[in-house]
Amino acid sequence: MNQQEVIENAWSLSEAIEEAVSNGDWARAAELDEARAPFVMALQGEQTADALAIIRKIQASIQSVAARVQTAQTTLAATYRRSMDGAKAASRYHQAARF
Repeated sequence: MNQQEVIENAWSLSEAIEEAVSNGDWARAAELDEARAPFVMALQGEQTADALAIIRKIQASIQSVAARVQTAQTTLAATYRRSMDGAKAASRYHQAARF
């Protein structure tokens, strides 16, 4: 596989990852990321200007997805904490009601 094909495959998978993230399909995004990793690792240092432009788009996509992952993780952790606090409060209520 030549470098142009490697770059095209990496970019195609990057677009698919962004779509999966937009749909909240984190499992699919992870699968696609695993599939993309060998292509990213296969990139060579010497590239044409057009190839570098696509590589920069791939890098920007990776950064964008990472930011969205961080935001989703923070939201999920906050929701979990609220749920656990609610469960604890309900448990305390039930304990108090028994007395």
